[in-house]
Amino acid sequence: MTRIRIDSISLKRIVLSMALLAVSVTLTAKQKSSAMGKEMPSEQEQVLAQRVYETQISGKDSDFYEAHKKFMEYLENQKEWEKYYRTWMTRIIYEVNNRRFHRAFIEIDHLTDDIKQRHLEQYLYFSNMGMGFFYNGRNQPEMGEKYFRRALQNIDVEKQPVAAFNSYLSLAQSLSFKRPAEAMACLDSLPQQMLQNPMYESGVLGYRCIIANKLDDQKAFNKYFAKYDSIRQHLPDQFNAANLQQVMVCRCLMQKDYQRALAWCDSINVPLTATELRIDVYEHMGDYQRAFLATEIKDSLTQIDEREALELHMMDMAHDIDHLQAEQKKAEIRRIQLWVVGTMALIIIALLVWMLVYRHQKNLRLKEQFFQLQKARSETEAGHVIRRAFVSTIQEKMEPHINVLKGYARIFNNPEFLLKPEERPKRYNDILIAAKSIEALIDPVLDSYAHGATGLSEEEKQICIDSLLSPLHTLINTTEVIIDGHGQIPHEEYMQLRGEVSKKAYHVSVSTRQLLLFSLHSDDIPIPKQDRIGLNEMARSVLNSYDLQPSAIDKNRKIAIAFKTEVADDVIVSTNSLIQELLNCLLDNADKYATGGTIQMSCHADADGTYAISVSNEGPTIAAADAERIFEPFVRLSAEEHSLGIGLSLARCLAISMGYQISLDQGYTEGARFVVKGI
Repeated sequence: MTRIRIDSISLKRIVLSMALLAVSVTLTAKQKSSAMGKEMPSEQEQVLAQRVYETQISGKDSDFYEAHKKFMEYLENQKEWEKYYRTWMTRIIYEVNNRRFHRAFIEIDHLTDDIKQRHLEQYLYFSNMGMGFFYNGRNQPEMGEKYFRRALQNIDVEKQPVAAFNSYLSLAQSLSFKRPAEAMACLDSLPQQMLQNPMYESGVLGYRCIIANKLDDQKAFNKYFAKYDSIRQHLPDQFNAANLQQVMVCRCLMQKDYQRALAWCDSINVPLTATELRIDVYEHMGDYQRAFLATEIKDSLTQIDEREALELHMMDMAHDIDHLQAEQKKAEIRRIQLWVVGTMALIIIALLVWMLVYRHQKNLRLKEQFFQLQKARSETEAGHVIRRAFVSTIQEKMEPHINVLKGYARIFNNPEFLLKPEERPKRYNDILIAAKSIEALIDPVLDSYAHGATGLSEEEKQICIDSLLSPLHTLINTTEVIIDGHGQIPHEEYMQLRGEVSKKAYHVSVSTRQLLLFSLHSDDIPIPKQDRIGLNEMARSVLNSYDLQPSAIDKNRKIAIAFKTEVADDVIVSTNSLIQELLNCLLDNADKYATGGTIQMSCHADADGTYAISVSNEGPTIAAADAERIFEPFVRLSAEEHSLGIGLSLARCLAISMGYQISLDQGYTEGARFVVKGI
């Protein structure tokens, strides 16, 4: 009996290709009814699923991501959650098959969060399956086995045959590395209704042939190959050819047809798998010199895989440590919040009881009651002062870190600025320290704002987390990936990671500063206009110091910045330096939604003797119905938008506090133009 070696890459390709099939292939109406026992999918669903499968096979990322997104949107609209998460798994498996493990890990994290946010915990087994694929792809079968067994504990085989099929098949893969006999037994547990479909059955039979070969069980091999080849010959349209090359190499070696075996090896597009099979062929031919050369090639490919696995393992350890520390900090903050809320509740209850008793006393006490209310009002105002002082203190602590992130975002956005590999750890450690310092101070700011005059709802706090903390965590994780790379990251991948760092650093620095300012000035307390400055000079200074955002709607857009004035340069106005923050908010908004052309700042005089400044861009217009709504805090006009939604709200708060008016110019149709009047 001729026995073929099955190493990690070979088995990974075998089972992951079959898992892709089990997740995404849409059966015909008759097959769907017999194999699944469920209602036949719509024609649109079949077309979308087939498109996902075809793009998986082609391997073209842009086509796959587009097809996958459309299918996901369709299933979400139909509220087909099991199919929705099963289709999500195709993205994870696709990334693992292409050895993009960081993307796969991020997708698993997002899938888990989505399940929890929708309160669909019955589908958490998809997260365990994703982690199983992740570890099997990284050549860690023991960890893969652990997660697939966890998934099986939460799967009803009768009601969820596709999920059970994927889990048992993938568990068999994990066991095949060291326990092939158990792997074969695991295949016996596959749902029989799934194997009634020739495409699934042929895929499993091919896998059985390979494992039988590894067990040196010629009788079992011949039995499985006979069924496998029968489907291939008689049902070619429903034959799963994912593992055909490995099976045929086994078959050719049994027949001592070495040249044909080598020809089958040449048809395999996975270098390590093809090399492993060639080694076996050369050994059976007695050509040990070529076998030795092939072994050296295999060792080189294996070392590359092992190095990548080690780097990713270090990244995972760092991620787990950061996650644990973050959870501990959040738990401590929640305990403090509960204690504060409980204490405040007791105080309020005691005060209400005291007031009820007091109202029954004589009219002579009314004057004293009035004094008590005045005192309470003074205490409330003092509380606001204390809160603003607290936020101001945090702002002073955050300001250096915000400036560090914004500075690095500016220089990293310049493609001509290059860092030597040995310089990277120092620079990215600066970013990491700044990002973690901001992370540690964000929750107290949000809690302080929640107890301000306007308050902060849970929905608004979730928006803050989504638009601020999520990018902050991404910034930290990406920076750690670069630091852990020790200069070994390929240049193209490094430049992509650097671009992500630049984008997130800019977003975090701007959003954090806006949130701090909004928390300080959302009470509409008047701001003294004690600065005397030239109107044109101030506007030019703000415009000249503004940096275009590192990432926008269209990365290929060309944006120009221009200044126009109808006011003489000797015009002096009384204002406050915070007007510069107001104008920066308008510039950020214009920059964010501009699709090209020019961002223009203009100054002109109004008929009432005051002056106005406008900021305009070229891009999408804002509907009249949203002209006022956009100034409300945490408003997003698009469901796909993940911004903080506080820039225009901050601009209006600052304008009102300085006695100005700010509005959207609805007569401007080339994009959006905002006008600040009364200066």
